[in-house]
Amino acid sequence: MKSNGEESVPKLRTDIEFLPASYQGTRALLVKDSLGLIQEPIVLKGEILEFLSLIDGKKDIRDFQVELMRRKGGVFVSSEEVEGVLQELDSAFLLDNERYRQEKERIIAEYSLLEVRKASHAGHSYPENTAELRSYMGSFFSQEEGDSQQIKGKEVIALISPHIDLEVGKRVYKRAYHVIRNSSPKRVFLLGTGHSLHESYISLTEKDFETPLGLVKTDKEFVKVLKEAGEKVVSHDDIAHRKEHSIEFQLIFLQSLFGSDFSLVPILCGSFHKVLEQFSRPLDIPGMDNFLEALKLSWAEDGPETLIIAGVDFSHIGPKFGHNQHALSMLTETKSHDELLIEAICNKDVKSFWAESQGTKGRFNVCGFSAIACLLEILDSSQGHLLDYDIWQEEPTQSAVSFAAIVFETE
Repeated sequence: MKSNGEESVPKLRTDIEFLPASYQGTRALLVKDSLGLIQEPIVLKGEILEFLSLIDGKKDIRDFQVELMRRKGGVFVSSEEVEGVLQELDSAFLLDNERYRQEKERIIAEYSLLEVRKASHAGHSYPENTAELRSYMGSFFSQEEGDSQQIKGKEVIALISPHIDLEVGKRVYKRAYHVIRNSSPKRVFLLGTGHSLHESYISLTEKDFETPLGLVKTDKEFVKVLKEAGEKVVSHDDIAHRKEHSIEFQLIFLQSLFGSDFSLVPILCGSFHKVLEQFSRPLDIPGMDNFLEALKLSWAEDGPETLIIAGVDFSHIGPKFGHNQHALSMLTETKSHDELLIEAICNKDVKSFWAESQGTKGRFNVCGFSAIACLLEILDSSQGHLLDYDIWQEEPTQSAVSFAAIVFETE
C-alpha cells in the first residue's frame, strides 16, 4: 500500500460476516469467514472499528489520516499508524486484495476436484459417531411428540423445514419430518439457503454427499441439465456448498427415514434482496425462468417419486442481524410479518409472498426468502398447511430467529 495518496485502500471482503459482540464490556465485532481463510475466531475492538467504518475501496492513506484526525479532535495520526492497522487487517485476510483473491481461487480450485462433499457439521452440530447419531436422530421421531396434524389419504409432495440448530428447533423439526415418514422418495430436490453465496442466485454441485449415516448420490445428469438451463444465474463454482448446513441438516433426517438409496439434487439459493424492488417474483429475474422451468418440468414428469424439501428459517431480528432495536421490542411486528408470509406460502401465492417483503424492504432478514420463493414457483396443484412455528431468542445478543414447518399435499 502506498502512502502518497495515489492508491486507494482495498475494500473489505464481501464474503465475511461481522457479528456484533461484546469484549470486556465494550462494543466489538466477531468475524465469521465461511471460506476458511480465517482459521481462528477474530474479535475486532477499539480503534480498529473506526478503521472498518472508513474502508470503502475509495479512500487512500491520506484520506484515512484526515478523517481519523477529525474524529479525534485534531490529534495527529501518522501515515505509519494507518498503514500498521491496515497491514493487520490484510494479514488477517479481511481486505479484498490480490493476496486474498489468489487464496480464494486456490481454495475453490482444490474443492472443485473433490467428488464427495463430506459432512462439515458432524461432531459440532450433531454426533460424528454413526451409532450415536442414529440414537440422537431417533429422539426426533418419538410418537408422543409427533405430528398433531396427521395427513390422511393425501400425498405429501413438498416440505418446508427449519435449518436452525437442531436442538433449538427440535419440536418444529419433529413436526416437519413426521409427516413424510411414510413416504418413499427415489429422488429429493433439496433447496437450501446459500449463506455464503454472494455473487450468484443459485449454486449447484455434482458432488455426492456423505454424512455419518452414509453416502447419498447426487443426480449428476440432472444437475448438468439445470446448470445449462440456468447458465445466467448459476455460480461457476460450488464452494458455497462446502460448509453450508441448510442442506446437510435435512440430509441426516432423510437418511434416518429412508436410508441412503435415494438420489439428491442439491440447490443453494442466494439472496434476492438486491432485486426485491425490481421484480415481483423469481420468474421475472432474467435467467431464473429457464432454471425454474427445467426444475418444474422434471418434477412434474417424475411425479410422486420426487420429493421437494426447503431447509429454511424465517425472520432474523435484533442487533446480531443489523437492527438498532432488541428483538424483544420487535417480536409483535415480526410475528405479524411471518404470519402474512406463511399465509401466502400455504396459498402458493408467490406474488403476495414477494410483495410482503417488498413492503418491509426486507427488514426482517428472512434468510429462506429466495428458496421459498423458488419453491412456490415449482409447486402446482397442492395445498399448504402450517404444522408448527417458533421463535428462538438468543439472550446474550438480544436477537431472535423464527422458523416453521409447512407441508404441501395433493389437493
